[in-house]
Amino acid sequence: MIFEPNPEKVAPYLSRQLCTELAVRMPEILIEQLPTSHAGHGRELARAAAQQSLASCSGGEGSGGLPLLIVSVSGDGGFNDVVNGVMDVPNSTTICAVLAAGNANDHRRSIATMTVVDAIVAGPIRQMDLLKLTVRDNGGLTKERFVHSYVGFGLTAAMARGIENSGKGRVPELFGVVLTLPRLRSFEIVRPDGARARFDSLVLANVNGMAKYGTVSDSRIPADGQFEVISLPHTTRGARSPEKRFPLRIQY
Repeated sequence: MIFEPNPEKVAPYLSRQLCTELAVRMPEILIEQLPTSHAGHGRELARAAAQQSLASCSGGEGSGGLPLLIVSVSGDGGFNDVVNGVMDVPNSTTICAVLAAGNANDHRRSIATMTVVDAIVAGPIRQMDLLKLTVRDNGGLTKERFVHSYVGFGLTAAMARGIENSGKGRVPELFGVVLTLPRLRSFEIVRPDGARARFDSLVLANVNGMAKYGTVSDSRIPADGQFEVISLPHTTRGARSPEKRFPLRIQY
């Protein structure tokens, strides 16, 4: 279990509760609690655990035992760190799950069919698609990030940062939106064939819910080899924004 140990947040409590329930229902399994200490530490912990599990399964003392399951007791950000940590290890067979302890919990709300405890006890594993974002700077340096839910550019990303920095609760989040709006900037996309388009927002999503209240798709299948593209073309400030969504199913 990977969690943020901040006593002012719910993650430590949920982590202890899950340990207690699993000790009763599955006393044969070994549970290790790994608290994070800094931003990005969840990825480091998940990577180390996946590497150790892979080494054991290749013929070590743990060969033939139960597979490694990493439960991220967190919101979408903490779970994304864990997913990327596991993906850092080629050929890893590590299983990932999330126990919702964040603000929006979009991933959990979109795909959950039972409680985390019931899912662990039941055992069957569900596959999940991942999006991979590759960024290259002017010097040619490449960075990759795997996305388990959605990635947004423009308005979506700016609003997410504004809401996150404002604190939890409807009133602080509303102030975050008000303060962020004047700073929004459109961006341009250039296709390989030279075509250009300017957008206020672009979202690539593998789940059907976003930011607590938004619906980006009617699909609840996270492993169908497709994702949604939701775009908002650029309009001048003060103009009426389009009310209709234009989701586009993309095979990749």
